[in-house]
Amino acid sequence: AVRRSASKDAMPLAAKDAASAHSSVLDPKYHGATNKSRTDAADLTVSSIDTSKEMIIRGRVYDVSDFIKRHPGGSIIKLSLGSDATDAYNNFHIRSKKADKMLRALPSRPVADGFARDALSADFEALRAQLEAEGYFEPNLWHVAYRVAEVVAMYWAGIRLIWAGYWFLGAIVAGIAQGRCGWLQHEGGHYSLTGNIKLDRHMQMIIYGLGCGMSGCYWRNQHNKHHATPQKLGADPDLQTMPLVAFHGLIGAKARGAGKSWLAWQAPLFFGGGI
Repeated sequence: AVRRSASKDAMPLAAKDAASAHSSVLDPKYHGATNKSRTDAADLTVSSIDTSKEMIIRGRVYDVSDFIKRHPGGSIIKLSLGSDATDAYNNFHIRSKKADKMLRALPSRPVADGFARDALSADFEALRAQLEAEGYFEPNLWHVAYRVAEVVAMYWAGIRLIWAGYWFLGAIVAGIAQGRCGWLQHEGGHYSLTGNIKLDRHMQMIIYGLGCGMSGCYWRNQHNKHHATPQKLGADPDLQTMPLVAFHGLIGAKARGAGKSWLAWQAPLFFGGGI
């Protein structure tokens, strides 16, 4: 579902008190974006910490005011200010000893008495811990070698077919190889191929650069922001798809000139619906 933090200026008076940095109380203008449910999730803003410079990670409150500009991942860290960032930290830095060392160097204090994680985050953390204990996060180097060999072989076959004059068939095989290449670099971008962050990063850049003709660095920057704020208007770059397609009326309203006529056809062209 497409979600967006509420804007205090646009909200009815009764809802203003509930709005905050990590609130999911929606202005009525966002209702119906993806479904008719009006069930609001819990406000994830932690009132006992300074929302301008603090966040909670693994049961401690960290002051990141002097670290934000030095954060190796860039400004994405700002999206977790004022909240329990344990999920984000665990998922982005699951194999990084360097991140853990940096975290220990930051000013911190225990969380206030009475603090409790929201139920959904606690459930996901329990699931992650279970999967980790069962070995699902352990890399399989033979599988990685097979996946790389598969892509190379498919590209080789596609080029050979094109070279032999079977243009259409060769293009199909090469196109499938490019799709497989995209998923392979996706795993490398998440550092889940070999378990070695540096090696996975370089593999991802090579696979995406040669196999898809695109920048691995740019992909990681955009995709990390997507995972930090999934489906959040104004924050998730995967929703910033103008002028090709608009995933929300508020985004489509920004279209000008011929762009409006193009978006009028997005339902049948992209989603199989009526105009």
